[in-house]
Amino acid sequence: MDLLSLSLDCLQPGQSADVVELRTTNPARLDRLSGYGIVPGSRLHLRQLTPALIFRIEETEISIDREIAREIIVRLV
Repeated sequence: MDLLSLSLDCLQPGQSADVVELRTTNPARLDRLSGYGIVPGSRLHLRQLTPALIFRIEETEISIDREIAREIIVRLV
């Protein structure tokens, strides 16, 4: 991970970022994330951190836990 990339759980509410990489070895999780549009190149906007991370990709609002958020590597925009 370079200095400009960080995991999704490191963002603050209100920040936007582009997905750079998905670091999961779980094929089912990878399929589910990509099914929601969470793929390298997609842009997301973090709305809240607790109790779960909530972010928006295009017109879809998604809620995930921190474990999954740590596997989503992003770059701030």
